[in-house]
Amino acid sequence: MKTKLSYLFILLCALINGQGKSVMNDLQFSNYSWNPKTITEIITFSPENISKNISYYDREGFLTKIEYYNAIGTGSSNERSLNKIISYNSKDKAKRHFEAINPGNKKIETTGSFEKISDSLYKRVSHNSVHSISLSKLFYFDKNNRLIKTEETGNFFETPVNNVILYTYINGVKSETLLEDLTSDKKSKLIYKNVKLDLHANPVYEELVDDQGTMQQKTERIFEYY
Repeated sequence: MKTKLSYLFILLCALINGQGKSVMNDLQFSNYSWNPKTITEIITFSPENISKNISYYDREGFLTKIEYYNAIGTGSSNERSLNKIISYNSKDKAKRHFEAINPGNKKIETTGSFEKISDSLYKRVSHNSVHSISLSKLFYFDKNNRLIKTEETGNFFETPVNNVILYTYINGVKSETLLEDLTSDKKSKLIYKNVKLDLHANPVYEELVDDQGTMQQKTERIFEYY
């Protein structure tokens, strides 16, 4: 009897430890469900300022690369030129590395890593010596693996960065964000409006408006599933 109890205790400990060592994949990190192969995002800030990016995922839900297209211009998004590629190395799931490449000259401009600190805390660091960018960002999650807060510090084009963003949800969908810029002691809130979900509960359309109801951006997504 003691032998059986000891065996069950060992199994229980192994199960608990295994759960503690699990790493969220990039789809879970972004609060997406099912198993998208690619996600195309078109973000409109104004008629003259529209950005586009395409994220590629492996079957385990980890990013392999993101393609960024020119952010300014009018006309079809298909005519936009590729201006940055971020490639990911997820061999070590607990600490993934990435590098940003300029497709024009093929040079690596940014390097960084994305690391699990605990089940509820992840950290991303990035460094770009060309543009004097050095950033460190902490990501905090609740027990449902939903992002609830980020803290970012460092320098962006020699400008100090020190901000905190809080996220709230309604029925598992983001409802608003509260940004506090600690360098200028300013706060701003953005509210999610007109959110539309696909059959897998992933957001294919959403608008972000400020306290006055003025739209700051709208995002359209196209999900391609395995």
